[in-house]
Amino acid sequence: MRGPSDFTWRNMAMNDNDDTEDFIMFSSPTHHGKLVDYCLEFNPEDCGELAADLYCYEKNFGPAVDYAKRRVYDQVTLTMDEHSTCTPEDNVCVAFEFIACAVLEQTYSSPVMHEYALDGCLNFGEGCGDDAADEFCRQQGYVEAKGYAMTEANELTMTIGNHAVW
Repeated sequence: MRGPSDFTWRNMAMNDNDDTEDFIMFSSPTHHGKLVDYCLEFNPEDCGELAADLYCYEKNFGPAVDYAKRRVYDQVTLTMDEHSTCTPEDNVCVAFEFIACAVLEQTYSSPVMHEYALDGCLNFGEGCGDDAADEFCRQQGYVEAKGYAMTEANELTMTIGNHAVW
C-alpha cells in the first residue's frame, strides 16, 4: 500500500471551504522500485493524467490533482499499466517529477486490531485520543485522523502502540 516515495507535502485545509482540496504529494514517485513512467503504457495517448490517477488509486488516494514530468537520463522507468520498462540508454524516458493525489476520507466504525477492539490509547494510559487515532489512520495509509469518538469497551482492547491487550 505504501511505496518508497517520499511524502513531501500535505495540504491541510484549515477550514471547510469547498475551494480547498486536501492532497498529498509524492516527489519522484516509484512503483516496484522504479520511477513511475509518465505513460500508462507505451502509447502517447495514455500519458499524464491516466498514469498519475492510477498511481494515486493504487496508493488508496483519490485522483491526481496535479503532476509534472521530467526526462530521465540515468534511471529506468516503469509503466503503471503494463509494467514495461524504459531504459535511458535505449530510449528517451520520461517520468513524473511529482504526483499530487487527492486525500480521501474513510470512516472506521468499531475499528479492530488483530481481532481485538482498538483501544483509545496509543499505549496503556498514554497517548489517548488524538495520538491513538492519528496512528491508526497512518497505519491505514492516511495522513491523520479528522475526528474520532471513544466509547466504553465491554470487551478486551488492544493498544495500537505496543499491541498490549487490556
